[in-house]
Amino acid sequence: MLRKSKIAAAMLMATATAGVNAAYVNTDGTGQVALLPYYNVNNSFITNINITNTTGLYKAVKVRFRESRISADVLDFNVYMSPFDVWNGTIRLNGTVANIITEDETCTFPGKAALQAGVDFRNIYTATNDADLTEGYVEIIEMGVIADGAGPAVDGGLTAEIDSDTTADADGAVLAADIAAGDRSIIAGLLHDAAGMPGDCSVVSDAWTAGAVNAFANGFEPGAMAATGVASDAVPALPYPNATNAGLVAPTGGLNAYAIMINVGTGAAFVEQGTHINDYTTVPQHYRSNDPSNYLLPSLASGDVQTASMLDATGLGVKTIAAAPLVEYDTGALNDIAPNPSIPMGSNPFPMAIILSADAVSAPYFVEAGINGETDIVMTFPMRKHGIYNSGTLTNDLDGVGPLVACAGTLNDIVSDGAAVPVPTVGTTGNDYPNDGGGAYCANAGYADNATPDVQVGLNYFDYEERTASVVAGSDDFSPVPIDAPTVIALEREVNVISVNRSTLDNVSVLGTPAANVFNWTLDTGFEAGWVTITSAAIYDYNTNASIAAMTEVVGGLDGAGAGVWTGVPVIGFSAMAGDVGPAQLGETVDLIRSVNRN
Repeated sequence: MLRKSKIAAAMLMATATAGVNAAYVNTDGTGQVALLPYYNVNNSFITNINITNTTGLYKAVKVRFRESRISADVLDFNVYMSPFDVWNGTIRLNGTVANIITEDETCTFPGKAALQAGVDFRNIYTATNDADLTEGYVEIIEMGVIADGAGPAVDGGLTAEIDSDTTADADGAVLAADIAAGDRSIIAGLLHDAAGMPGDCSVVSDAWTAGAVNAFANGFEPGAMAATGVASDAVPALPYPNATNAGLVAPTGGLNAYAIMINVGTGAAFVEQGTHINDYTTVPQHYRSNDPSNYLLPSLASGDVQTASMLDATGLGVKTIAAAPLVEYDTGALNDIAPNPSIPMGSNPFPMAIILSADAVSAPYFVEAGINGETDIVMTFPMRKHGIYNSGTLTNDLDGVGPLVACAGTLNDIVSDGAAVPVPTVGTTGNDYPNDGGGAYCANAGYADNATPDVQVGLNYFDYEERTASVVAGSDDFSPVPIDAPTVIALEREVNVISVNRSTLDNVSVLGTPAANVFNWTLDTGFEAGWVTITSAAIYDYNTNASIAAMTEVVGGLDGAGAGVWTGVPVIGFSAMAGDVGPAQLGETVDLIRSVNRN
């Protein structure tokens, strides 16, 4: 297995080196994107998250926390990492809400002083409650490499700086004349000294201020979205002179993330590894976390790469989607989470979705009574907020009646129905947004509820070894024997915790998920250890699913673009198991075993 993974990573990286960027899951554990499937502050838990810059480059990194019900953004900020830097923080319970605190000195935006004092997650949404925020997942996205002049960044020898006059010379050197004139090197402010302290973190906010008030390229200026709803940069190879993403060049990957969940009451610790993705974008995507129009960027759907790859069924080749179609509208335009609806999130969700998809996942369970065994299985669906299997079908006439009229254009007709229109709710112009034919935002596009809920799965579990089971006399069979026929289950949250209960119902949850949020699975009598397979229904086929087809700009969904066969549901997660050994509780996590369609 390891050998195949290494071969696949090498082949995929070779493909990128040859000039064909394709998003892929990097089994070596680094990437432009890292997804942590779960954070938890219930049941006396704290969650420590760790992000490592394994490269010699300066990086701007978005850290975003999403709650468990609808993936609403409950806190995000930017971390500015110097070479080989580590940033870590602890999520804990503060009253009834989650709160993050850090002792880390790495520069951030907003400034690190607030994080060092502790910041509550923000429950501003009408569809969520505080309990939803006590668990969720984490998106970590590299926004770009900060130009460092003579260093290893591909920046033409230019340096990100705050210039004192109206010309950002960005000459790649710390010249006496520059210093005398009052120029400031941004990387000099970010670099940690021998005592571990950055030179001057005020360069971050000052760089945003300098870029915001001047028309010339200076300091930091935010990124931009193309009319098609993907990341755009006027001169992606250089940080200057263009004012889009000023000071940054394309992300290169090399980020690693993991988390440790600790039950402070029992001392049990559970390590979760991140899922790491490379080559999802070729241009920087740099935004302020307090930008009310763009705070959800970058996202898992805003990268500009429409190609994706994975190891094929032989283990020696690569299965590739050459050009995944864009969706009809920016996924944020249809993600109306009150009171912050229609925030841009990008129109390119399919590369990420298909490389994260699995037809089935398997996980161990352990609830042995003699040592108080406990098991919870976490399944997180990070692409549902981007329209992938979200229980609805896109329509241009959501209500079907007045006073709102149907949006202009026809869905699934090869032509993009989006436009650049003023979005009243955010006070800005949105790219690839539905319009009414007269240049105004159309609020009648959205997802109509389907009759059946998503995500539907079948659950079938097994014992460790042979045991007595109801098998037809005289028939041949293999062990272990399935005990139950698959039961159809609907997992309708963004983060789903399946709590495994003994038949006697005398064990407790590992993670302590709020009762209203957990899916309880009770084992048959006599079953205390084994493994379970959770299978997605046959309807989750990117080529035939009606909801997916309605979203795409090409007729027939992914198959209409000649993309090949792609099935399954985007999912990440693990099984968390605990048991008593003497006076202490020990805990362990095991990553989900994935069954992926590689044909």
